[in-house]
Amino acid sequence: MMKKLIFVAAMLVSTSASTAESMVNVRSGDWILIGDLSIPQSDGPLPIVLMFNKAAGDRKDYEGMARSLDDRGIASLRLDLRGHGESTNLGTFVPGELRPHPMIWDAERDVVAAVEFVKADNRFDQDRVAMVGGSYSGEEMAEAGRLIGYAAAYVELSPGSFSDESIAGIDESGVPWLFVTSRDEPYLQEIRRLVTEQSVNVEQIITPGRNHASRLLGDFPDLNERIAVWIDKRINHE
Repeated sequence: MMKKLIFVAAMLVSTSASTAESMVNVRSGDWILIGDLSIPQSDGPLPIVLMFNKAAGDRKDYEGMARSLDDRGIASLRLDLRGHGESTNLGTFVPGELRPHPMIWDAERDVVAAVEFVKADNRFDQDRVAMVGGSYSGEEMAEAGRLIGYAAAYVELSPGSFSDESIAGIDESGVPWLFVTSRDEPYLQEIRRLVTEQSVNVEQIITPGRNHASRLLGDFPDLNERIAVWIDKRINHE
């Protein structure tokens, strides 16, 4: 049984004329997850995007996307999942150490914790919560959706472990999904084919090259803006 989730917000770390940014702690079981919360100035509840790292990555990969969302009045929570970045109070993920790795395949609990964190804060619009995940966290987002209900929109960056159940859930969820992959990326060819064949609603961006997940955001900086525009249209205007 999943442990009760407890949430603790931390100190304000920076502000601008239009955006306040703070570091937060999100408790998921005994894990303390570290994140950056960006909140544009607003007179009412804001839409918010939850962002989750790839394996052996961290929340810093999403700084550019957070700025693009800020410009559109959309809040964001960039979160280090268990064992990654600064979320290492119970250990650090080491690639290849163990398969299946509990710091990878139990992380749907962290996604649930992030959702509950924002739902407990009346600054955010509970009907306009979107998610962005890289690699393994794309599957964890989909699994969390099956557990507690789907978010308003999903962006999947190279979800190489995306399961058959998650592929079937794209259209069943009734919400928009965007897949972003590189053309020659290993391990993604079959998933991209299945997603294309089995979903009538999924949208896709395919970049040149073979790079993976949030590395695509560094290789193609315009993706941050394109994804922010896509999210804005899906959760605010459709």
